[in-house]
Amino acid sequence: MQLSEILHDSDYRQSQFDLVQIHEFERKIIVKTDKNGKEIPYIQCAIRKKEIRLTPEEAIRQLFLEVLMNDYQYPTDCYRVGIRCNFRAGKHTGKYNVNYYRKNSTFA
Repeated sequence: MQLSEILHDSDYRQSQFDLVQIHEFERKIIVKTDKNGKEIPYIQCAIRKKEIRLTPEEAIRQLFLEVLMNDYQYPTDCYRVGIRCNFRAGKHTGKYNVNYYRKNSTFA
């Protein structure tokens, strides 16, 4: 399955990634078939160590993680993905898509 198929009806675009990054990502996509015969894309998350369904948002998140780890050599043990937490202002709560931190620091 191609990334363009996953993103086709969304506001997400693949233009910030180069063709090599996209091709490597697409090679990792696992296609499963649901009980109605519909193909559903999944990928093995390098951070969470489990298969996750590839929605358009998740596909961009996973591709961004791949770029951070492969192109910029950020270590995989310094990420948290999809964490619900309080922001520093303390007035708002939200969900981080990707949080990278230094190994010996704490989350706010």
